[in-house]
Amino acid sequence: MLLAPMAASATVEISIGPQDPFERDVTARARWGGSGYEANLRNNGVDVIGSALNPGGAPVWQLGQSHDFRLSWQAATGTTTWQIDFNRDGIFSAAETSSFIKPERIGQSFQYIEMTMATQTNGNNASGLNVNNLTINGTSLGNFAQSGNTARTVWFESTTGFGDIEILGDLSFLRLSGSGNSVFQQERPRLEISFVAPQLLEPVPEPAAWGLLIAGFGLVGARQRRRIPRVAA
Repeated sequence: MLLAPMAASATVEISIGPQDPFERDVTARARWGGSGYEANLRNNGVDVIGSALNPGGAPVWQLGQSHDFRLSWQAATGTTTWQIDFNRDGIFSAAETSSFIKPERIGQSFQYIEMTMATQTNGNNASGLNVNNLTINGTSLGNFAQSGNTARTVWFESTTGFGDIEILGDLSFLRLSGSGNSVFQQERPRLEISFVAPQLLEPVPEPAAWGLLIAGFGLVGARQRRRIPRVAA
């Protein structure tokens, strides 16, 4: 059954996002292509084998209708779960659920959540994408819409960082004009939600800093030599 939002453990708010470098550890994607609809999970930008939902068009995903979705992360097990109610029956069935485990992230938290909405306009054909009633860990964040030949990215962060994550909302793809599907190939329009952990890199010393380090080592060596007792002949 569709799940109610989990209790809020910290305030979640819209953010300007992290500075590079960062990686999108886990991504959930839903897209409308020329051959139908698809939802899958991605690990560092690579599709996770066996995670695709609805690649053959069943259960049916209805254009212009709202479909509930749920994306969750369980830190204790490193499990990401992606669910979309394709047939709009109020249930996330097994055919509407995929998950995978990322062992190297077990017990770790994420600092940001990134939501990207991409749409396309080509000639007389134009698409739209709506995400409504978005809730992250119990915090209601409102509605988001996108159209035109651009992508919109929205960042979210928590005051304490994200341990367990539960994202709820409803998604709809819209045909704003035209009738052909072929122009909407190439992974557009699409929704992508990523869990992001910026990478902390060790600073590389500047040339001047290297000079100071070498001089310091030389000074330490000189002091050590003076402390060595001389042996009488």
